[in-house]
Amino acid sequence: MRRRAIQILCMLFLGGAFYCNYDKMPLPSPKTPATSFGANDTSYVELNPIWDQSILGAALNAPGDIIMGPDGVIFLANTGNDQILALSRAGHLLTDHGLGGIGPLPHPNGLAMDSKLDLLIVNGGHTIYCWNQYLNFVTIDSVAVVGVYFDSAGKDTVHLSFQQLNDRRQQQDIPIPELLYYIFEKNDETAEAAQKLYVFYEHDDQTASFNGVAAGKYGSEWIYATDLALDKIIRLQYAADMAIKTTDGQICLRYIGIYNKDIANYGSGSGTVDDPWTIITDRDENIYFTQLGGNFKVQKLAAQTYIPKYVLYQHDIMDLGRFVAPYDVALDDAENIFVLDTGVGSVFKFANSGSIAGELLPLGSKGLAVARFKDAKGIMAQDQIVYVVESGENCIRRFQYSVSDADLPDDNKTP
Repeated sequence: MRRRAIQILCMLFLGGAFYCNYDKMPLPSPKTPATSFGANDTSYVELNPIWDQSILGAALNAPGDIIMGPDGVIFLANTGNDQILALSRAGHLLTDHGLGGIGPLPHPNGLAMDSKLDLLIVNGGHTIYCWNQYLNFVTIDSVAVVGVYFDSAGKDTVHLSFQQLNDRRQQQDIPIPELLYYIFEKNDETAEAAQKLYVFYEHDDQTASFNGVAAGKYGSEWIYATDLALDKIIRLQYAADMAIKTTDGQICLRYIGIYNKDIANYGSGSGTVDDPWTIITDRDENIYFTQLGGNFKVQKLAAQTYIPKYVLYQHDIMDLGRFVAPYDVALDDAENIFVLDTGVGSVFKFANSGSIAGELLPLGSKGLAVARFKDAKGIMAQDQIVYVVESGENCIRRFQYSVSDADLPDDNKTP
C-alpha cells in the first residue's frame, strides 16, 4: 500500500511551494432508482446508498464542513467526535499515511486545503490549525529551524531562526538577508511534530472566533478567515517556520500564517460583514462568503480589490430576505454557486458568469430540487456531484447532475 501510494503521490516544486496529485479513485456505483427525463429535464438525482456509519465504517457525530483535496481525498469535519475523517471518492475510510490521525481537535467545523497540501482547520476559536498531507507521505531525514544568511549591510554571515526572520519581515525598514543554507539536524521528536497537527495562526484577541477558512488560488501567498466574534474577514500571509529534508534529498518548507490586513469589517451593507461564517475562493481568487447577520447573507468580493461583484436589485443572490441561515457555499467545476441554507433546509444554485451571473438557476424537478435537509452544515460540488452533509441525521447525501438515465452510475460497475 505504501509503495503504491508513494508512486501515485508526486511533488512539483514552484518557488518553494509544492503540489501533489494522486490518480483519483473511481466514482461509487450505488443503486439508483430508474428515472426518465425529458429533453430539458436536468436534475441532480440522489445517489444511494446514503453515506452513514454503516457505509463509511466510522461513527458520524454532528458532521460539518466537507472539502476535496487536489488528489481526490475527501476531508470531513466530524465535529461532534472532535476529529477529521479522510474518505475516498467511493466512500471508503482512509487511515494510511496519517489520514487516520488528524487531531484530536475540539469541534472542528471549517476546512480548506491549499496547493501545498496544507489542510487548514478552524473550530470557532481564535486559532487556525494546520496538518500537511505531503509530509505524511514521505520519510523525514532531518529538520532545520535555523539558517545561515548573508547580511549585505554587515558584509557578514548571520545565523537566524525562522522566527527571527519572520520578525524582520514584519519590520519593513530591515532588509531580508540572502539564504546560504539551512542547518539540518536529525531530531525524531521534531520530525514527528512536523507530521502532526500544529498551530498555523493564533489571534492576539482570544475572543476571536474563526468559523471559516479559505486558501487562495494556486501559488497564492494568502489565506482568508472569517471572524464571527469580531465581525471581520482577515487576510494572512504565508511564512515558513521549518525546513524539512526527506530521505531522498528533497527540501520543503512548513508554513504558518502572519496577519496581513482586514479585507472586510462590520456593517450591514454590501462588502461588509455581520456574523460571517464560511468562506471560499475560486480559481482567480475571488472571494465568496456567507454570514448569519446583515442584509446580504451571500456575497462575492473581487480578487485583490475586494469590491462586491453582485449588487442589490441587479442580482438574485443579493435579494433582501433571500436566505435565512446560509451555513455553507460551494462552487462546482463551472464555478456555479451552490448555497446551503440551513435555515430552510434547502440548496440553491446561482450562475456565476456571463449575462446571467448572479441569477437563480433551476435544479430540475426531482432530487436536489425537492430534497430537504435536517440541520445540514456542509456542501461540496465536485465532478457533477453535489455532497450535502446532513448534520442532524449524521450522514452525507449525494446528488449527481443528470440529463438522462445514461448519466447515472452503472449498478454493475465495480468500484
